[in-house]
Amino acid sequence: AHAGTPKPEPIVAKEFSFSDELDDAFVVALGSESAAVPLSPADLAALSGDDPSAVMMTAHDGRRYFCALPKPRGTGATDDETGAAADATNASATDGDAEATVEDVLKPLEGRCFYRIEGWWTYEFCHMKKIRQYHQEDKKVMNEYNLGVYHPGLTKEAEKDRAAGGDVAGTQLYHPHVFTEGTPCDLTTLKRRTEVRFTCAPNGVNVIASIEEPSTCSYVFVVQTPELCKRSEFQVREKETSHVRCRAVKSAEEETDTSAGAGGVVRGESFAVPPKK
Repeated sequence: AHAGTPKPEPIVAKEFSFSDELDDAFVVALGSESAAVPLSPADLAALSGDDPSAVMMTAHDGRRYFCALPKPRGTGATDDETGAAADATNASATDGDAEATVEDVLKPLEGRCFYRIEGWWTYEFCHMKKIRQYHQEDKKVMNEYNLGVYHPGLTKEAEKDRAAGGDVAGTQLYHPHVFTEGTPCDLTTLKRRTEVRFTCAPNGVNVIASIEEPSTCSYVFVVQTPELCKRSEFQVREKETSHVRCRAVKSAEEETDTSAGAGGVVRGESFAVPPKK
């Protein structure tokens, strides 16, 4: 340091724990081609005050950054306006089907069958009819199993059970159909049965997305269909993305080394802050 140059005021930043204080995940891009700059009086006041959005971060190379975290959701006019806009969008998208039941919006699937090939087997799902699993060679079916026929009574019970269970965080809402009285199982002698779970397909394609067998001879088909997107409660809700804005801060050495001129160029660094467990 040069004689006569006042020593910069030390940065007094509050303790900040991402794992304890944040419910959301943030991806923080610590890098730019902008030169490092000193903290302004306003920055220092925010760091030493009660503003929870102002924090200091340090990259693995030791470069320090002043960052502004997003405001918590649900606060401020911007969040309210965003929520209102989203509600308006959903309302306008479903006005024509306001009184339509789930079964009504699925009517375009009637009379149609959908297929999925997994290894040796081909699976056929015919809406509100039947489901089968078969192996075919030279257009001739060699092996075939009936995985169930549509059961309207058990379908209503399954929908009541799903509704009673409520929405599970992190999972997509689905509408179930139940198929029973399939080919008897070799291991249990019970007849095969299948639950088809319809979900919204925002890409506009009807498809058997997955097939699982959670227990012997009991199957779960996930069928994605754009028809179900006509009901707002089934629309896919993507996680909102919040951006953390940061800028490089001059170190104490850079502050006092006036002969070095302006601060050096910041090299790109990035890291992801994990969500709260």
